[in-house]
Amino acid sequence: MVKKRFKDYFEGKRVAILGFGLEGKSTYRLLRSYFPELKIIICDQNTGIRESADYLQDDKYASLSLGDNYLNGLKESDLIMKSPGIPFRELADVDPDKIHSQTSIFLELFRDQTIGITGTKGKSTTAALLYHILRKANMPSLLAGNIGTPCFDLIDDIDKDTIIVFEMSSHQLEHIAISPRIAVLLNIFMEHLDHYDSYDAYQQAKMNIARWQKSGDYFFFYQENDIVRKLLEAIRLNASTVALTKTESDANAVFLDGPDVVVQLSSGRIQIPDVITRRLLGGAHNLINIMAAAGVAGLLSVSAADISDAISTFSGLPHRLEYIGTFQGVQFINDSIATVPEATVEAVKAYPDTATLILGGMDRGLDYQALMQYLSGSAVRCLFFTGPAGQMMYGITDASSDFDEKLCVMASSFEEAVQLAVANTPSGKSVLLSPAATSYDQFRDFKERGERFKALVTKYAG
Repeated sequence: MVKKRFKDYFEGKRVAILGFGLEGKSTYRLLRSYFPELKIIICDQNTGIRESADYLQDDKYASLSLGDNYLNGLKESDLIMKSPGIPFRELADVDPDKIHSQTSIFLELFRDQTIGITGTKGKSTTAALLYHILRKANMPSLLAGNIGTPCFDLIDDIDKDTIIVFEMSSHQLEHIAISPRIAVLLNIFMEHLDHYDSYDAYQQAKMNIARWQKSGDYFFFYQENDIVRKLLEAIRLNASTVALTKTESDANAVFLDGPDVVVQLSSGRIQIPDVITRRLLGGAHNLINIMAAAGVAGLLSVSAADISDAISTFSGLPHRLEYIGTFQGVQFINDSIATVPEATVEAVKAYPDTATLILGGMDRGLDYQALMQYLSGSAVRCLFFTGPAGQMMYGITDASSDFDEKLCVMASSFEEAVQLAVANTPSGKSVLLSPAATSYDQFRDFKERGERFKALVTKYAG
């Protein structure tokens, strides 16, 4: 059935794969396995693909359009499979009807089995936790999307009973016109301004996770996020909405009742015992992630006991408030995933004994005033900054007397910032890497930055 649907899309067409990273390579593998003689054009700025992907040299039905003029290959195509990281503004001269993506095609095939999860922060943790709950409950499930596994890689493993937990980035959502049957929107903060023409465009892309839902579908959303709430007021949804809220509600909602999480739906009420006391995920922000995963699991008829047990055995993902170790009495925490100011505030709240904070990275034009105001009144005593974004934050401290009692240093490198943190943090306190900026000024991604932090902590403190 799936292969037949793919024939309708691709057979007899010249297909351009725009962007040959993780998802682009996944698209190539699936298309080539189904259609050995399909004409495929690889379009990517990276000229090194010619040498690194030697299997393309043996594919007589594949051609390459690489380098500065890589978009020229699109002119020869009938259909374009766009990778998420390429902004649509680069495709202004391309017929939009020719542009497709893994996400859009996957949802056309499997939307009724898909749980889509998005949010500026928390989506990976929530998706991984929900998948963990479903697996512990012996429900057939797969984890796909932005968390690392392209959805096309899973197609041959899906049957009619499989539940797909799909972490969806704004880039994956921005061009779709179909939404998953169950959708989760955790929050929206200012992010990815380098990719979108405006902050509003980013918000609207996020809302696509629910915009096209049908009657009988479900949309879980965090009620206390102002932007999410305002978007909901402006958009009439067909789905049943379920609010994630810390206070009790009479409507469809997931809320806290002492140590318990309550899932209240039109179909009934589920009281999940002792979640707050048993959870391994720390921080107030993770309560929302836990409530979202518990709410969806309850909707899917996982028992309250199974949900509680699974939450009590989930310790989180790397680079997300990850405990590295205690050296010479100092605790080191890796929160490299924190690429917006709001995430850093939540990290400091989660570790109130933080004496030292490492901040900075690539400057994307974010506003750091609120973050620095919060830090000025916090217990953090040492602030070490790196990169262009760090320079902006350091400038705020340098111009304000509110930081006179704190040690604020603009480090010459990421390594020096870690050295300074090790040298200046007293025993019994914590060092927190929570940069409030992306890593692209020095690192490939937040994962590489986090791994570098762990290696430097071992070098200088361990």
